[in-house]
Amino acid sequence: MRDSIKATLQAWVSQLEAQKATEIDYDDYEVYLDYKVLGVATFLKQVAYQQDDLELLAIASKVEMQVERIIKAEELAEEDEERERQEMWEQVSEADQQVRAICIRHFYTEPVFSVDMSRYKSMVEASSQNFSDPYKLSSLRRYVDEEQVLNKIFEKVKSRLRRAASGGPVPTIDEVSQAFEIELQEIYRLADAHVERVIARYGDSEVYNS
Repeated sequence: MRDSIKATLQAWVSQLEAQKATEIDYDDYEVYLDYKVLGVATFLKQVAYQQDDLELLAIASKVEMQVERIIKAEELAEEDEERERQEMWEQVSEADQQVRAICIRHFYTEPVFSVDMSRYKSMVEASSQNFSDPYKLSSLRRYVDEEQVLNKIFEKVKSRLRRAASGGPVPTIDEVSQAFEIELQEIYRLADAHVERVIARYGDSEVYNS
């Protein structure tokens, strides 16, 4: 009887060690096997103690210690992984804050960038009296507003630099300027098409073309 119990417990421990040591198919993986074996071993140890069965007590105690060691090792591994994830997140978060700070500095605190939307504003105002949809006119005016455009570029530059930094050094003013110029030209490209399209649809085409 004891030999059968011992063999069964050891087989479970071997299965448990195999699950923890290697990647196995999900169908072959028994969930919570460690705690199941631990529960059985603890129960047998209590029974053996009550029955004064020293041999069974030794068998159950050994298995209990083996499983506890496996569980502890897994907990330590998970703690290490969590610590690495936290450190990585802190590095990324710090880099994000640095990128945000340098963008705020160059866009707003000590501004070195500006946006010229005067051409588009003139186009809008030239056709404003003939707009068929006041909401579209208001929306188009916001679209070409320099402050709104600068805020939009700020967000795009910040995102671009965050992706480029990826935990690396803080972007330089030259890198911020390069990113700004890329996003500014994209804004102008989109505005060329958007402003003309909205005016052609809702404004007076004769005023616009004059």
